[in-house]
Amino acid sequence: MRLPPATRAVLRPSRWAIASITLAALATCLVIAVLPFNEWLLALSILGVSIWATDRGYVIGLGRGPRATHEITLTGDRIIVVRTGDGELVAGHVRDASYVGSIVTTIVWRPDGARWSRSIWLLPDMLDAEAYRRLRVMLRYARSGEEQAPSASQA
Repeated sequence: MRLPPATRAVLRPSRWAIASITLAALATCLVIAVLPFNEWLLALSILGVSIWATDRGYVIGLGRGPRATHEITLTGDRIIVVRTGDGELVAGHVRDASYVGSIVTTIVWRPDGARWSRSIWLLPDMLDAEAYRRLRVMLRYARSGEEQAPSASQA
């Protein structure tokens, strides 16, 4: 069976990601604010959440910085090549923990030679509609030669 051609997607800034990160940070800060701890500990916790939200909004929402994902190339055998914000190309394999949904898609992948997996959060406004659809179809139906043998012929 021939593999489908590789899918290439260039990511753009996302308003949905910025809004989601901001909403999550505000909700977390509200929960922290009602905890029965010292004021300095609460302030330090809220500061930590604010720094986290700013960093994630900058890297994921705006797609800026050396850790940001700018481009994804995905093949039919679940090999992924990611271009980061500093121009580096990193190749790896897509993991089974990836999630494909209509609104949110997460790609969990492990770079070749790395110990830990990484993840990429994709929302519909990060790509044009056709590229988002192709990427989701490729993630859902791609097969790994290591994990699954080719299907038997029905002939």
